[in-house]
Amino acid sequence: MKKIAFFTLIALIPFLMGCKEIKLTMDDSGKTVNAKKGDIITITLVSNRSTGNTWRNIDYNSNIIIPVGEPVYQMNKEKLVGAPGKVTYKFKAVAPGNTELKMEYGPGDKSKPAIKKFELDIHVK
Repeated sequence: MKKIAFFTLIALIPFLMGCKEIKLTMDDSGKTVNAKKGDIITITLVSNRSTGNTWRNIDYNSNIIIPVGEPVYQMNKEKLVGAPGKVTYKFKAVAPGNTELKMEYGPGDKSKPAIKKFELDIHVK
């Protein structure tokens, strides 16, 4: 029981220190995001692994934001084979500055054109 309380407290430290989570979806593509150092930027996008397509060519300035863990894929709620799910990426704002975050969705073969793109202009204070 003490371990659970300890890990819960550790997980809450960023939020207790004034950090916030900025949640984004495909609807936010093309927007400007203002964040503070320590904030977490969470991006959840539709993805369908059964098609062979994936979010790829993820580009950003790693001096300004860094990934937090690995992307997390969730199947659709009905768990239907072949139906799209969602993938969530998390980034932490680590230094003041500006960066563009660019991602494209397409075949694993990166020489083939993208089907769609996701872009943000991130300003960290």
